[in-house]
Amino acid sequence: MEDFSKYNGEGTDLRKLQMRLLDIFIEIDRICRKHDIKYYLDFGCLIGAIRHKGFIPWDDDLDVTMPEADYRRFLEIAPKELPQNLLLQTPETDPSYRLPLTKIRDKNSFFITQHEDFTRPYNKGIYVDIFMLTDYPDAPRKPMKFVLKWIAKTNWFFATKHDITLKNHLAAISFPIIKWSCMLVWKTLCLWPKNLIGYDIRRDPYCCFFPKEWLYPLELEEVMFEGIKVYVPKNYDLLLRSIYGDYMTIPPEEKRVTHIIYVDIQ
Repeated sequence: MEDFSKYNGEGTDLRKLQMRLLDIFIEIDRICRKHDIKYYLDFGCLIGAIRHKGFIPWDDDLDVTMPEADYRRFLEIAPKELPQNLLLQTPETDPSYRLPLTKIRDKNSFFITQHEDFTRPYNKGIYVDIFMLTDYPDAPRKPMKFVLKWIAKTNWFFATKHDITLKNHLAAISFPIIKWSCMLVWKTLCLWPKNLIGYDIRRDPYCCFFPKEWLYPLELEEVMFEGIKVYVPKNYDLLLRSIYGDYMTIPPEEKRVTHIIYVDIQ
C-alpha cells in the first residue's frame, strides 16, 4: 500500500487546509440537515469519500451539489444560519467577486489559487464550492457539449484577470459574440424535452450532464468521510464512471494535482 502522507501528513499545509474545509462543510451539513435541504458530495471529494473514506490525499477542495429547489432554499437560509466566521459568496452577494461559482468562505484564512484577482477586494478565504443541479434538454449531445463548453469558457474569461496580450485582446473582442451566439443556440436546444440533468450553465466549469433517472427521485446514502457521516447519491458509481472512468484506480504521480499557490490559516 502506497504511503500518501507525503501529500497531507499531519502538520502539512495541505492537511490544515483539508481540516478547515471539513470545518466549513460541517456547518453546511448542519444547516442542510436542520432544514431538510438535500445535498451530496460531488466530483473529487465524492471519489475521496468512496475510495479513501476522506479527502483524496493530494486534493485541496471540497464540492457540494444540491438540486435546484434545495440550492435556492440554501441560498436564502445560509446567510442567517452560518456562524460569524463564514460567509456565502456569489456574484450577487459580493459584487467584487466575479467567478461563476457559489462558495462558502472562511473569513479566518487566506487561500490563493490561480484564478484570484488582486485588483478586487472580495474575500479570499478557504472555500467550499456549492453546485446546483437543474433540468437539461434531451437534445443532440455533441451540440450540447460544444455550446456548454463555450458558455463556460467565455464566462470564466470575463470573470478572471488576464495579462495584456494579443490573444487575450482578440478574445475580449470575440468572446461576447461567441457567448451571445451560444446562448441563442442553448435556448433553441432547450425546446427539447427536459429529460436530462446538469449543472447551472452560469456556474458550471465541468459541462457534465446525465440522464435524469440516474439521480431522480434523488436517493441518498450516508458514508464516512474524515470520521463523519456525509451524504452521497446511491448511484454514485454511474456518475463517477461517466466523468472519470475507472475512478477506483489511483492515478499516476504526475496526475496528482493540487491548486494551492499560498494558504494562511489562523
